[in-house]
Amino acid sequence: MSQADPSAEIQALSDRYVFTTLTCYTALLIYDALLTLPSEIKHIWCKTVKIGNIIYLFSRYLLMAFFVLAIYGSLSNLKCNTITRLLLALQVPFVIGVQGLLLARTYAISLHNQKVLGVLGLLILSLTIIHVVCPCAHFV
Repeated sequence: MSQADPSAEIQALSDRYVFTTLTCYTALLIYDALLTLPSEIKHIWCKTVKIGNIIYLFSRYLLMAFFVLAIYGSLSNLKCNTITRLLLALQVPFVIGVQGLLLARTYAISLHNQKVLGVLGLLILSLTIIHVVCPCAHFV
């Protein structure tokens, strides 16, 4: 009788957990998008194009695309090829979009303080460069 490799069993459980978590989170994102679609059409899509609207749409829908690709990648045998490259390519614009949105909010809350904008802008720029140079750095 041969024993199953415990590390393989742990990896299988970990993969299953990641897949289930991604699927649940993606379902919640899509459900939220459907619930808020009428308001989004009224307040975002039917208004003049502004940078805030673009960042909002960018961060909202790129996140959904990211998770759908991650789920597809976990179901297919393309884990280390095409899907992984797509996910890595989507990470940088998504991070920039979300951080840009947070920067704009913080700038507005600080009553348009130029020092806050400068310091946070440099921090975001440096973290983005680190993320591009070393994509495995998960502190962004």
